[in-house]
Amino acid sequence: MTAPRTWIMLVTAGSLAVAFVISAVWWTRSSGTSSFEPAVQILGLLGGITGIVAERWAAGRERRTEALQAIGEELQDNRKTLASPPFAAGAAQPARRQVYPRMSLSAVNAALSSAVLSPRRDEGLAGMLHDWRNEAEIFNHQLSLAEILAFTNGSDDVLRDLHQGLHSADGPLERMQEQLAALLASSPLATAGLRTRDPREAGSTQ
Repeated sequence: MTAPRTWIMLVTAGSLAVAFVISAVWWTRSSGTSSFEPAVQILGLLGGITGIVAERWAAGRERRTEALQAIGEELQDNRKTLASPPFAAGAAQPARRQVYPRMSLSAVNAALSSAVLSPRRDEGLAGMLHDWRNEAEIFNHQLSLAEILAFTNGSDDVLRDLHQGLHSADGPLERMQEQLAALLASSPLATAGLRTRDPREAGSTQ
C-alpha cells in the first residue's frame, strides 16, 4: 500500500510537470510582449520545483547531521562509562555487590527506527549500529542477571567469577570497547565534527 506521503509527492510532482509542459508550449506559440507571461510562469515553476527538492534535501541533511551528533555523543558517553568504575577496575580488585551502569541506546534506537540515515551513504554505519545495539542490549541484560545473582547469593566465589568474567580477555567489556572505537572511527561519525575522546582521558574527568 502506497503511503500518503508518497501520493502527495507524486501528485505535486505531476502537477508541476504538467504545468511546466503547458507553459512551455504556450511560450513557443506566443509572440511579442505576450511571450513574457508564459516565460514568467516557467521560471516560477522551475523555482517551485527547485525549492521543493532543495528543501527536502536540506531537511534530510539536517536531520542526518543531528542524528549523527546525537549518536556520537551517546557513544562517547558509553565509552566514558566503560572507562569508569566499576568497569575500568582490574580483575584483581576484590569483587563486591554493586549496581552496574547501563549502556545508553536511545539515540541509536531513534536513528535506526526513524530511517534518518541514508540507505546508501550510511549502509555500513547502520549495520555497525545494529550490531552495537544487539551487543549492548545483551550486555545490559547480562548485567541485570549478574546483579540478581550477586545480591541473592552470598558466596564470594560467585562474585569473583562474575567479576573475572566481566574483565576477562575477549570478554564483554573488551568487545564493547572495540565496537565503540570502530564506530567512533567510522567515516560518518568521524566527519560529523565530533571529538573522539580517549577512554583514559574520559575516566580522569570523573
